[in-house]
Amino acid sequence: MKNFLLICFLFFGAHSGLEAQNTTLNKQQTMAYINKLYKIAYRYKETKIDTVTVDGKVLTVFLSTGQHYRSDLSKSEPLVVARVKSGYQIRYKSAASTEEILWAIQTEDDAKRLQKALQHLIGILKTEKKTDPFGS
Repeated sequence: MKNFLLICFLFFGAHSGLEAQNTTLNKQQTMAYINKLYKIAYRYKETKIDTVTVDGKVLTVFLSTGQHYRSDLSKSEPLVVARVKSGYQIRYKSAASTEEILWAIQTEDDAKRLQKALQHLIGILKTEKKTDPFGS
């Protein structure tokens, strides 16, 4: 009887652990992840990433200098990680190297993690109901 209870305990414990690993992040959690990782991974020290936001299907990166850069996330093509002079960048496969979504990422590993997070965010945005009455 003890062995049966032990097996049941191990089975249900392992099963609930798998469920926790397979839970997907929602939009807010994904944006928090992107913000946290991009602030750490950004290469330049004289300029910092202030915040990254998404409004509709537009991602905006705000810098500490007051500048901001907007990127359209509604394209239906793959994102790529590219090595450039300033580190790594994430852009659409067909986009020019000057049309990056995120740039100046220090390591390839960080760039790949940010790429996966952006792909996840794009998936969320595709299924999200439109809230902008004048948007397309």
